[in-house]
Amino acid sequence: MTKPRVLLAINRRWFSSVMSPDDLTRLRVLADVLNDDPPAQITKDFLIKHLPSADIALTSWDTARFDEDVLAAAPELKLVCHAAGSVRPIVSGEFWKRGIRVTSSAAAISHGVAEFCLGLILMASKRVFWLAQGARRGEWMEGAAGFGGMFELYRQNVGVIGTGHIGKHLIRLFRNFDCKVLAYDPYLSSKSAAKLGCEKVETLNELFSRCRAVSLNAPSNEGTRHMLRGQHFATLPKGAVFVNTAGSIQIHETEFIEELRKGHFVACIDRCEVEPCALDHPYRTLPNVILTPHIAGAAADNLQRVGTCAVDEIEAFASGRSLIHEVTETSLATMA
Repeated sequence: MTKPRVLLAINRRWFSSVMSPDDLTRLRVLADVLNDDPPAQITKDFLIKHLPSADIALTSWDTARFDEDVLAAAPELKLVCHAAGSVRPIVSGEFWKRGIRVTSSAAAISHGVAEFCLGLILMASKRVFWLAQGARRGEWMEGAAGFGGMFELYRQNVGVIGTGHIGKHLIRLFRNFDCKVLAYDPYLSSKSAAKLGCEKVETLNELFSRCRAVSLNAPSNEGTRHMLRGQHFATLPKGAVFVNTAGSIQIHETEFIEELRKGHFVACIDRCEVEPCALDHPYRTLPNVILTPHIAGAAADNLQRVGTCAVDEIEAFASGRSLIHEVTETSLATMA
């Protein structure tokens, strides 16, 4: 079988972080790589110039969109393997019309996000952040009683909102603890929930009122806009932990902040509507908020998982096997 021809459409910044030497070696065995030195930017002009002979394009963050002009210059293109999360920035209406296939490495990113969610819950439930701040001021255990008091996961209910790649992995991580996982996801059946090792709940009200820790892992799309309202946060048990690594539009921010100001729970926020958030934003000043700068996903070593995932898909395609993480026009509608 003739080797597929692959264009490396990843800019220089991301290429050095995403593609490990081992994966590059593997790729060159699997395919004929059309270029060896990715430029500083993967522009529309770059794609038009270099795609004509490519069967596969390997893309990542900041790659230009595959619009009508780009696709007109790519008659042989059959597959795009996106070494990043959402494929929304690169696909277009014309892309789907051409029947080109596309895969995402979001599943690889999910490992880092789920681990970060778990770490935040473990640290925040024991009030580690606040105890550490107090220790610098000469205190000792005073922070343990803050915002409803510390707790541990033993025999607690924990809630996961959204059971995509991240939610599923987080649920698997919770299996290492003596806690019960409740999941809210309209697309999750009770049977599938049981296989995952969690209990499906039908409403957000039930999840918030029953769970001591809640992690938001639902995708950011118009279907999830403002799905979390003040009434949900008001029902959290005293001292609860809420973690948001998923996005900003899912939360009605004004109502959320109003409940935060009451001080009966703590929040760990890794995603803001505008990043970085304004210097006077309440997330920066509220004492029961831990704010981090969008680092939950692949931020360092985990970035190489993304490249490995993309090369795995090229290997599957080249050998005639099914793609593992293919995204279709239909499935994209429910994704971030």
